[in-house]
Amino acid sequence: MSTPSTRYVLSLRIIHWVTAVAILAAYLLADAGENGEEDGVNASGVQAMQWHYTAGLAVLLLVVLRLLIRINAKTPPIVPAPGAFTTMTARLVHLALYAFLIVEPLLGWLQLSYGGEQIHLPWLGWHLPALVHPDDQAKELAGELHELIGNIFYAVIGLHVVAALWHHFIRRDNTLKRML
Repeated sequence: MSTPSTRYVLSLRIIHWVTAVAILAAYLLADAGENGEEDGVNASGVQAMQWHYTAGLAVLLLVVLRLLIRINAKTPPIVPAPGAFTTMTARLVHLALYAFLIVEPLLGWLQLSYGGEQIHLPWLGWHLPALVHPDDQAKELAGELHELIGNIFYAVIGLHVVAALWHHFIRRDNTLKRML
């Protein structure tokens, strides 16, 4: 009889950390793009935003791949097992994070599509097609939702990080170690 693994499969661990880097990159690139536009340095702002779009698409592709792998991968147990409230809270936060990882890039793509813009993939020279026809009001709404949800979920990501550290240093269980 084999003993259950105490860590997630390697592919899920890699995707988790690459996703974290892509999210951080998307955030920093959006900030750089907005600052470039405000400072009148439009070329650098446009370039930063193109990379922001690329990072966002990477997040979307990674979450789809992650979900496909998660279907067949076993979830390693938390030792010692947490209580029912902690388990329920963790499931809700993970569900919210997955929703964010799917909805946020799609909202960004919709915002560009409603603005009549295509997403250019800098390293390939490809353009992704628009998802919808241009509509200025819809572009504004998609942009506001993209920014609002992004800000909310940076807080949820912060909660996720704090919870992982709490599990590691306070509860002293293997929650964090399962993803390392």
